[in-house]
Amino acid sequence: MDFATILSKISTGAQIAQAAVPQIEQYGNDHVAATQQILQAAGAGVAAESSDPTVQTEAVESAQLACNIVPLVFELFSWFKQKKAAVPAAATS
Repeated sequence: MDFATILSKISTGAQIAQAAVPQIEQYGNDHVAATQQILQAAGAGVAAESSDPTVQTEAVESAQLACNIVPLVFELFSWFKQKKAAVPAAATS
């Protein structure tokens, strides 16, 4: 890999990071939407790095699929993070 290619990849990575900043800031308010938008930006970045139409299509479709399962993943996380009800202390005689 030559130096120009490395610089190009760094530039693309910086653009993806810059595009993700607003979504990262939004993450505190809406985890699902922010995560979906970050995945879309990452998929677009992968597609932009490739000149192969198949890779480009797969990158976009993979990002869309990942976005579709984000709500399920956060729902599963919420099930495991729910606080357990306090167990009443056993009455002593």
